Amino acid sequence: MIKIAIVDDEEQTREQILQTLKENIQEQHEVEIKLYASGESFFEEIQKGETADILFTDIQMQQLDGVELGKLVRRICPDMYIVFITSYEEYAAESYRIEAYQYILKQDLEFRLPGVAEQLIEKLQKQKKEFCIIKDGTEQVKLLYKDILYLYKSKGAKYVNYVTTQGVVRERTSLENALKMLNSRQFLLVERGYAVNIKQICRVSGDTIYLEKGYEVPVSKARLAEVKREINLYWRNS
Repeated sequence: MIKIAIVDDEEQTREQILQTLKENIQEQHEVEIKLYASGESFFEEIQKGETADILFTDIQMQQLDGVELGKLVRRICPDMYIVFITSYEEYAAESYRIEAYQYILKQDLEFRLPGVAEQLIEKLQKQKKEFCIIKDGTEQVKLLYKDILYLYKSKGAKYVNYVTTQGVVRERTSLENALKMLNSRQFLLVERGYAVNIKQICRVSGDTIYLEKGYEVPVSKARLAEVKREINLYWRNS
């Protein structure tokens, strides 16, 4: 199920967004939509463990506005898609500063919102189909590709460690076999015992890759130039 949050301190706009989604999206897709009258109320729920796949939020709100809310949400839920709703085009630049997916002018809601929502739902559905099943001891664990930060295997070790957004899972196999099982260019070999999820890379500095959640992964000198080319190619095309 796709979870959608609508945050706006104007009831009329909240209801307009809700009705537009119900009429154009809810009949075709399994979605759960929740409404919040303030940025504070939504962020409080996120801190308590509530989640959302997509956030539609007004930019101009009392106290905690949409931009500040987006910054706070990014720290806890980096994968959440954020779409700004605004009455003023000059706020468009704010959406790029926090890597919001899109911004929609309120006067364009009825014809732009359905298309943006449909695009995001298709992206989320595709992501949820990209997964692997690994055997961790006596358990089988389903890992979504998007949740895997990187893989590593220490020299002489028998297990490959999958470092994920939820913790570490390990499997008795070789790193080569693990990458063959994943069978995706999304995972990039950067060092003899390390492979990273290219979608989780925040920046590259020197011979170090910085990932979401504050993780750092070394890159071998032999592979550094090739790794940087692959990352730049992905960033240009994404």
